[in-house]
Amino acid sequence: MSSKGAIGTSMPRLEDAPLLRGAARFVDDVKPEGCLHVALLRSPLASARIRSLDASAARGSPGVVAVFTAADLDGSCEPMRVHLTTPGAVAPEWPVIATGRARYVGEVLAAVVAGSRYEAEDALDLIEADLEPLAVVSTFEEAMAEDAPLVHEALARNRYHFAHRTFGDVTRAFAEADVIVEGEITHPRVSGAPMEGRGVVVTPDGSGGVIAWTSTQAPHAVAEAIAECLSLPPAQVRVITSDVGGGFGLKAHVYVEEILVAWIAKRLGRPVKWIEDRSEHLQSANHARDQRVSLSAAVRKDGRVLGLRARVLSNVGAYAIRPHGPLLDPLTCAGLIPGPYDIRDYEYDSYALVTNRCPEGPYRGVGMVTAVLAHERLMDLVAARLNIDPAEVRRRNLVGPAQMPYASATGHPYESGDYPAALETALAAFDYRRARAEQARARAAGRLVGIGIGTYVEFTGAGSSTFVGRGMVGIPGTDTARVWVGHDGRVHLQTSCPAIGQGVHTTFAQIAAAQVGVDPATVVVEQTDTGIVAGGTGSFQSRSSVTAATSADRAAKQLRQEIIDAASWRLDQPADRLSIRGAEIAIDGEPAGLTLAELARLDPEENGGHRLDVAVTYDPVQASHPYATHVCQVEVDPGSGAVEIQRYVIAEDCGTVINPAIVDGQVAGGVTQGVGAVLLEEITYGADGQLLSGSFMDYLLPTSGEAPEVEIKHLVTPSTVHELGTKGIGEGGTIGSTAALANAIADALGATDTILPFTPDRVLSLIRAR
Repeated sequence: MSSKGAIGTSMPRLEDAPLLRGAARFVDDVKPEGCLHVALLRSPLASARIRSLDASAARGSPGVVAVFTAADLDGSCEPMRVHLTTPGAVAPEWPVIATGRARYVGEVLAAVVAGSRYEAEDALDLIEADLEPLAVVSTFEEAMAEDAPLVHEALARNRYHFAHRTFGDVTRAFAEADVIVEGEITHPRVSGAPMEGRGVVVTPDGSGGVIAWTSTQAPHAVAEAIAECLSLPPAQVRVITSDVGGGFGLKAHVYVEEILVAWIAKRLGRPVKWIEDRSEHLQSANHARDQRVSLSAAVRKDGRVLGLRARVLSNVGAYAIRPHGPLLDPLTCAGLIPGPYDIRDYEYDSYALVTNRCPEGPYRGVGMVTAVLAHERLMDLVAARLNIDPAEVRRRNLVGPAQMPYASATGHPYESGDYPAALETALAAFDYRRARAEQARARAAGRLVGIGIGTYVEFTGAGSSTFVGRGMVGIPGTDTARVWVGHDGRVHLQTSCPAIGQGVHTTFAQIAAAQVGVDPATVVVEQTDTGIVAGGTGSFQSRSSVTAATSADRAAKQLRQEIIDAASWRLDQPADRLSIRGAEIAIDGEPAGLTLAELARLDPEENGGHRLDVAVTYDPVQASHPYATHVCQVEVDPGSGAVEIQRYVIAEDCGTVINPAIVDGQVAGGVTQGVGAVLLEEITYGADGQLLSGSFMDYLLPTSGEAPEVEIKHLVTPSTVHELGTKGIGEGGTIGSTAALANAIADALGATDTILPFTPDRVLSLIRAR
């Protein structure tokens, strides 16, 4: 293979041409003949008893084929269920159409099926819904109240789960402390807001099953849920991932709409399509974060943290998503609050709370964003309390390279890394000492300049043992790659981790090409089709460059051997004389007159029993642990409350780097999403549970004007979990930037407790409070 495109090379992205030229095939581009369209009646109330739904007028509306309510699904479509074995955790069934009661604004009450979406939407207005308003539980305080009305009558309290864990001797640590430092952070509810919303097209397969095209990060999970709810054999459900216009975790699980459209297609025997509009998206596509963390730290006078207590409140919403359940944010956050610091004595209380809000689910850096925001705010609070530089406090607490491999207090096995090196690399690139001196001069002149640091470690690509240990038995933790030679003579590849914009068509091609010995530009990387590639977890938790990449690496290595062995049999030549040169077999480096296409067209018997088609499933023995330090400088305008990001530097270590340009793109994109959370974004509800941020007029997203220029330095400490050595990079930009920016703004304003976002009105309130 040519060095062009080898692992470690910034070759151009192979997937961009069809995306830029409009040749990509998103789910709305799937247009089966005779396709019907679905519009959904959604609850306008956060909590209500459904007295009646009169759809008679809607059924007679022009173009309407059918109207379905919960009664129509009875006996033929089961509610969506989460499979958990976590002690004390509950996850009430989620009806595909609300049955008897609506529990959040946006919950599905009925479905109209018509010849066009316009006709279906017109008919929605004719459905008469008699809803009796009920008491609403929306906030942390309301959910925690002993006398709160129950969101689910079957539960004793508005809790999916409560966990209390103690590690080490926390009582002793607090007794030995010189000072106790306390703080609190609140991360608002936010939305992933991808450019493409959700969507699904389902057609009957002619034999009692269904084929579904959906914009998803977890196609095998969707297939399993459809099969379970519709009581179909798994082999009768095929899910094909369309091109995906962004996911960010929001499409990493199953939605009731996917099950409902599959049921309608099977019921009517016709292709059916539902495409989400933006209003529906902000109402009912999963929200994220919505956490409050209270901290109390036992600290020595030199800044060393001896012990830590935390209380984590997570507003999970009205239902628990499938397959993750209600524990993703609450337990991930609580388990990572010690972070990259050598804190052995730690205890936490974690509450997964039930409310009348849209269900909460994954979003880039799930649980880890709030954990890092908590421990990084704590480091700055310790620095302020003891009058020690924030960078120095971190130096005195970071786990050192000599301690690797290191098991954190909560059991996270950090396999490799040099956290102090990342800190020092970022500080040196930022010229931290000079920046602090300039900050002092700016402050003396009355300017509000702040410098923030965000140091973190995350976990990625967890295997089955991690999910089983958490009780999340519905998540396999494995991923599969299938690599084969097509009749066109090109190497083809599919994995169980679909492309969602993260550049895996290119990185997977580089991996396969490196092992097989072909040019990456000739490798065909296909979107995931559950009918072609075996089961796996999907594209979240930075799995693509860890689990999918490792399975692809192993499968490609085996495929190369199969090619050589088949060619050896066909040519009657020793395998050690053979090699692959482009699309041909060579003997001692010279063309042998046999192409890969010719080999692929032969039956295995004609190739000596060798199949040019290999599948490998990879189950990591443990998660991998990338890390980084972010350093940034901001200036706050005291007149308007606007925040300007003046400088941004990152030193990151994602292990082996497959494609540096794609790594940098992932980091920079993640930083921009962190900017959005810190400065702009907030899903808000009224006291009655009404969504107040239901459009992009009220839910503000960052633009290129807010995105900072990011300087990135790379450290490479390969993961020891698997031979490829990758650790994952998809989430770190958001994880580190949220903390670094929040610290910088707090530094500029002298703030202590942190409630995001730092919108101009909140900033001005903090300035006045000074």
